[in-house]
Amino acid sequence: MRTRLRIETAISAYLIDQKIEPSSTWLVELPKDRSNGDYASNIAFVLARTLKKSPQAIAQDLAKALPSYFKDKAWIGIQVLPAKGFINFILPVTVCWQALQDETFAKGDEVNPERILLEYVSANPTGPLHIGHGRWAALGDSLARLLKRVGHSVETEFYVNDAGNQIDKLIASVSAIKEGRPVPEEGYGGGYVKDLVEESDPIVALMKQQQVTLSDFRVVFNAWTREKETLHETGLVQKAIDQLTLKGITYSEKGALFFRSTDRGDDKDRVLIKSTGELTYFAADIAYHQQKALRGYDRLINIWGADHHGYITRVKAGIKALVGEKPEFEVLLGQLVTLLREGVEVRMSKRTGDMVSLQEVIDEIGTDAARFFLVIKNADTHLDFDLELAKKQSNDNPVFYVQYAHARICSILRKSETKPLVHVHLELHPTELKLLKFLLSFEDEVILAASRREPHRIANYLIELATHFHSFYHDCKVNVDDQVVAQNRLAICLSVKRILAEGLELLGISAPESM
Repeated sequence: MRTRLRIETAISAYLIDQKIEPSSTWLVELPKDRSNGDYASNIAFVLARTLKKSPQAIAQDLAKALPSYFKDKAWIGIQVLPAKGFINFILPVTVCWQALQDETFAKGDEVNPERILLEYVSANPTGPLHIGHGRWAALGDSLARLLKRVGHSVETEFYVNDAGNQIDKLIASVSAIKEGRPVPEEGYGGGYVKDLVEESDPIVALMKQQQVTLSDFRVVFNAWTREKETLHETGLVQKAIDQLTLKGITYSEKGALFFRSTDRGDDKDRVLIKSTGELTYFAADIAYHQQKALRGYDRLINIWGADHHGYITRVKAGIKALVGEKPEFEVLLGQLVTLLREGVEVRMSKRTGDMVSLQEVIDEIGTDAARFFLVIKNADTHLDFDLELAKKQSNDNPVFYVQYAHARICSILRKSETKPLVHVHLELHPTELKLLKFLLSFEDEVILAASRREPHRIANYLIELATHFHSFYHDCKVNVDDQVVAQNRLAICLSVKRILAEGLELLGISAPESM
């Protein structure tokens, strides 16, 4: 059973026995200052109004009563301490060892597993992928891995916008270069366009190029859905518009057809068909989301750039109008990436004279470094990405720092003639104990990273875990003469190695055994 869930269960059992109904939601969470305890709860504050007592008094009562609700052998000795109205829980070492030896640790056990479709990147096939696309690729793939880890069923999709004005402009630009004419105004003049002259289908060529880059980035989609063949050639866009019209939620004005999205929270009604008879991008988008919704998913998650913020309400309105309240529709918005070299912004590629492509970044610094740096911050935060820092083989480089911790442990295990073995009741050095309990919190970080859609939590956890391990390595010699102590410390090393590898895998990053 998950550690935090076990504490929540004990508190719930106490409340049931006392016939107490909390007036609002209470929490068990990891405290910011771990020196106060391994977990903390605000339950006493929540009960203050119901019981008409101070949180401090309620916390005192709970601290006395709750230990008896932890009947599992491993939990004997748990400390429940009142602290200014909060309750802090200090776990026995036996709980840590029990959890870490469990093969299901930090895996599955989602209470309400969902079937999820995660759509991300979905770049227009009008050019190479850039570093911004790389951020969505790293974020989306890591999120898919996390959601699967906690028990959801996840499929991923790349939506190819291969219809509309931008595609027409690209084809016209390629044709102009092929025929020796100037590129049309607002056309595509990048150096990569010249490379498309020999291609029979420039769009297919760019799609393949994007697929190769994403494959190099360890990102593989379950499906690539092309707008032209899926929506336009099948008539699905017009069918969606007809359905909205039959529901009485469209109207004509000045020759254009509008969707009454203001009735569903939008700031203005949206055009579906222009006065020229041309379908809008919005019309295709709601038809696409209808098509996704009808596949039977519980939740649709999209990852979009921050400039699409205003688009969320109108698409959500279209989905609800066409298919109702289910599936849930969720959008993650992300900020831009600034590419730097030793602190100076890099705008142009030396090779092509165009923007620096994601492929060039991968070729220069490697997939591991690129992926780690692109998920190290929350997606809604602007990201400065320094290429020179990402290449450094030093502790200043966070991905090197984490991978080196894993490689160091592999070296320790290879050289040791002693087998790792857990001695549960062996008294631990304070640094050992701190590391062991930090390992236990990996489970909570995985759950939170998945539920809050925050893969950066895993990257930052791994950095902190590497720091704890290096402190342990400094303070606690592993290969000592005392065989029991050596076996125990090797067992800790083995657990750290496992969590480092699993955390890196969740981010799509390798765990090298030597460096």
